[in-house]
Formats: sequence, structure tokens, C-alpha cells
Amino acid sequence: MKTKTIFSIIFGIMLISIINLSLVSAHCPLCTAGAVAGVGAARYYGVDDSIVGLLLGAFVASTGLWVDKWLKKRKKKINFPMQAFILVLLSFLLLFIPLYMKGIIANFEMVRSLPEVHSMLGMGIYGIDKLLFGIIFGTLMISGVFSLSDYLKEKNGRRLFAYQGLVFMIASLIVFSGIFWLLTK
Repeated sequence: MKTKTIFSIIFGIMLISIINLSLVSAHCPLCTAGAVAGVGAARYYGVDDSIVGLLLGAFVASTGLWVDKWLKKRKKKINFPMQAFILVLLSFLLLFIPLYMKGIIANFEMVRSLPEVHSMLGMGIYGIDKLLFGIIFGTLMISGVFSLSDYLKEKNGRRLFAYQGLVFMIASLIVFSGIFWLLTK
């Protein structure tokens, strides 16, 4: 039941994204689609929740940044202080709240009572389970990766290579998924 709920949420967001793809032309839609595909594959094969959370965090960050660039490229540009941060935070909350309410993200008290089962890296004392830890870490990591990609693009006046942001995102997800796998096996 929980897996069907996650797939339904992700499929709905992905469907809306694909329908609006020609209208948006904003932050890399391939990044968002790549994150969604990774989450689907990971859940299907029974990958640890921390790694699934990492992929969901990538989805959160890429969606928030995608909307940010779309708002900035409209005819009536919408740009306010800390817009990207607020949109990524809003994207995070729009994912976190339904997952928490459905019990997919474990209750904070449950995590505190069984930290060896539900948490990693000692985050159980704060009530943060593996899935939530992965989402937070993935969101911060991918936001940083895209900031690095944008910085390099601005510094050099162009991308270093085609699909630079996508390559940086996939490489960082592979590296940190491997690290999380080693920590949880």
C-alpha cells in the first residue's frame, strides 16, 4: 500500500511535468525525470530507505529549482529574495507532509524508540528516520551540485560539456548512494 502511494504521487507529478514540458523550458526537466526514474527503480528493487530518500531529495531540489527558473523566464518575471530557497523548501514540504501523514516516513517517537531500525548516522535521537534523512541530505546535496554547475557555467561563460548539470547530478547520486549503501549494509 505504501509503495503504491509513493508511485501514485511520483507518477502524478511526473505526468504534470511532462504535460507542461513544452511550456516550461526551465531548469533541466531531464534532471527531474531522472530523479523520478531512480526512485521508482530503487523502490521496486527494495533499496534501503536512505537511498530512496536521497533520490527523492534530488527530485525535491530539481523540482524547486525548475519552478524557480520557470518563474524567472516568464514574460512577467517573478523574482523575489530567496526565491529558489523558498521554492525548494515548499517542494520539500509538499513531499514530506503527505509521506509523513500516510506513515511512510516513521513517526518521530517511533524512530526515537527504535533508532537502530529506523535511523542512520545517529539521527534517531532527533527522530529522523532513514527516508527523511535521505530526503534532507539529497535536497541539500543536489541544490549544492546545481549551484556548483551554475557557478562553473557563469565563470566560464558556457557549460564545460553538454548536459553538465545532469552529469553532475547523476555522478553525485551514484557516489552518495554507494556511500549510503556501505553505511547501511
